[in-house]
Amino acid sequence: MAGEKKVLLVDDHQSVLRLLETILRLRGYQVVYASDGVEGIEMAQKERPDLILLDVMMPNLDGFKACRMLKEDPATREIPVIFLSARNEKADAETGRRAGAVAFVHKPFKSQEIFSLLDRYLAPAPLPA
Repeated sequence: MAGEKKVLLVDDHQSVLRLLETILRLRGYQVVYASDGVEGIEMAQKERPDLILLDVMMPNLDGFKACRMLKEDPATREIPVIFLSARNEKADAETGRRAGAVAFVHKPFKSQEIFSLLDRYLAPAPLPA
């Protein structure tokens, strides 16, 4: 079980938000969401999620800029960010890494791909020896 880890979903497509919310809640995660980059930054500062799934192409503030802003803020810089994008440009993955993301997932994605990344980046810290 996810141990009540909180995931922030940021995407301007309601269908993607609903799909991700459903599969994450079934897996035991708490889910909060935002529909653009500006709202995503506000939610990250307010909710302090354990991980952020962030769309690249959104109105008002794109995902790359939102990620850079999150990484510049001491309150949110340590939160892992995983980009989701319908664009299949190799340069986008590199731009995402430079912005501070830990991974880049192309849409359409498989649920297992998301779960594998969540397991990797939300794994509990090892106990001290």
